[in-house]
Amino acid sequence: MNRVDQAFQHIDRDEFVLREDGRQVTQSTANFAIRKGLEMLDVQEGDHVLEIGTGSGFSGALLSQLVGIRGSVVSVDIEPELTKRARELCKRNNIHNTLFITGDGRNGYDSQKPYDRIIAWTTPPAFPAAWKEQIRENGIIVAPFQVLPMARGTVTVRIRNKNGLLHGEAVSGDGYIMMYSEPVKDINLSGEKIHASLVGDEDHPVWASSEWMEKGVSNQEWTEIFYRSQLETSPFEESGRDIRAYLLGTNPDGFTYAFHPDYGYWVGYSSPDGFALVCDHEPNQWMISDQEHADVLKSWWNDWNDIGCPSYEQLQPFFVGNKVKVKLKGGV
Repeated sequence: MNRVDQAFQHIDRDEFVLREDGRQVTQSTANFAIRKGLEMLDVQEGDHVLEIGTGSGFSGALLSQLVGIRGSVVSVDIEPELTKRARELCKRNNIHNTLFITGDGRNGYDSQKPYDRIIAWTTPPAFPAAWKEQIRENGIIVAPFQVLPMARGTVTVRIRNKNGLLHGEAVSGDGYIMMYSEPVKDINLSGEKIHASLVGDEDHPVWASSEWMEKGVSNQEWTEIFYRSQLETSPFEESGRDIRAYLLGTNPDGFTYAFHPDYGYWVGYSSPDGFALVCDHEPNQWMISDQEHADVLKSWWNDWNDIGCPSYEQLQPFFVGNKVKVKLKGGV
């Protein structure tokens, strides 16, 4: 059993994510995503860690276990109710090596620098300069970034500080809500839909996101056809989730994410004239408007298969100014 699994066994999740009335704290991250983030962070005993996004306080409690009695955690959140609640829960659970600060996570927390590790559970609009200034030499930063300007264009990356330069090391498929400078009263305003370019109406409650949609093309007929489309058996054994890394790394023209209220998330190809989209979470399911669009998606799938079905392990994070991007390793 690794150290992250041991920390999960030691901390009672329900104590942190459930309120007294049994409701779950809205800003709670799923266990699998927390586990993946902490494994990427590679916390060592005695480390000094900065956490951006206190949320329920559960991840901070796990970090307190990972750093041990010789280490410490500073946890920052823009929402004062969350930092106050987490502080009280940690006191109740005899966790004394964690400091909770209310503030803008993009600023980090300068008075406690430098940090051995920085981890964020919320997505900044660009890489914050303060994080670079506050991380130690050879320190690791794990955070989500929107690598493509579209809905669900966010991944989590691991970055290391080497000789004052930031180097991207690894990518996971996890994404989180955007970071704001003030508390968000309506959690729905921070979800994926805010990045959508094409949004249906009350009669067609769907949304979609693609570069061609960013050009201001209004296409109500597109949303109507998508909303009324029926599920069909696709020729692919994999789901859209399996090919997502490849599409993020290559960003082909027409790369699209969409949401249907009855069928969930869809990924694939679209143009103003139609679409071919596969289910993000189930294999052998797609919705297509016509054969021409289906053939484009099939060609993408064949290309992905021809180079060995690369996943997130084959993505390389890199910087363009203060933006984080990803590409396929080896320049494929």
